[in-house]
Amino acid sequence: MQHFDDNAKRRIRWLTRRGLLELDIILGRFMSQFFDQLSDADLNAFVALMDLPDPEILALINRSENCFSSQFEPVLEKIRQAQLL
Repeated sequence: MQHFDDNAKRRIRWLTRRGLLELDIILGRFMSQFFDQLSDADLNAFVALMDLPDPEILALINRSENCFSSQFEPVLEKIRQAQLL
């Protein structure tokens, strides 16, 4: 498992800049509320999630598509929590 230092975390923050405004808003809330508390395992899952196309990420967050990887569920739940706050 990869360890994430400050430089790696800055690169991850850059990954959250997406093409869909709705996704930018959702991820912005998540980043401000939960990002600094994520474990390395969560960060690995988040990076893998960010490799997906924007519509697929949004569908997973909104539960309009079933999650195909249990690795994503803890991070998706945190993203969903950020939407509610």
